[in-house]
Amino acid sequence: MERRLVACLHADISGYSRLISDDVEETVRMLTTYHAVIGAIVESHSGRVIDVAGDSLLAEFPTVAGAVRCAVEIQQQMGARNAELPPHRRMEFRVGIDLGDVLVEGGRIYGDCVNVAARVQEVATPGSVCLAGSAFDHINGSLPLRFEYLGERTVKNIQKPLRIYRVDGTWDRYQVLSDTPG
Repeated sequence: MERRLVACLHADISGYSRLISDDVEETVRMLTTYHAVIGAIVESHSGRVIDVAGDSLLAEFPTVAGAVRCAVEIQQQMGARNAELPPHRRMEFRVGIDLGDVLVEGGRIYGDCVNVAARVQEVATPGSVCLAGSAFDHINGSLPLRFEYLGERTVKNIQKPLRIYRVDGTWDRYQVLSDTPG
């Protein structure tokens, strides 16, 4: 088994159960399309989709900057797609990012980073991106984004409170952030 430092991105859809209840066939069709779009975005930012289960998605990245750039592009593209839909049919993703050491076994990863990213995602509001303090500290102002400190949050099954930061969600203000260095 291998260990490595990665940035974990966890995303899910706000109100997914309601969407399924309203129209299961259309929701599954849209979800399949959206997961394919997100998968392509992840790959374009040097990431790898680890797992997709229902409405959730877990991806890993070699850098926090890559994970954040990917998350911003996901929100930009999903926002554009949602703008064409009636409000009750929109799929708004919540995204959480953490940085940490993981254990790699086969194609899967295990560790606190995975769990923390999922819990940070739960703090995120629909259509937003939140980072755990460790991920925020690592990028240290290297991206042309603004962040809001949300304070320390106690989250399910994580012993210590987490510092949480939210990316300023004015997505149209940002061009798609390239993953190219410099």
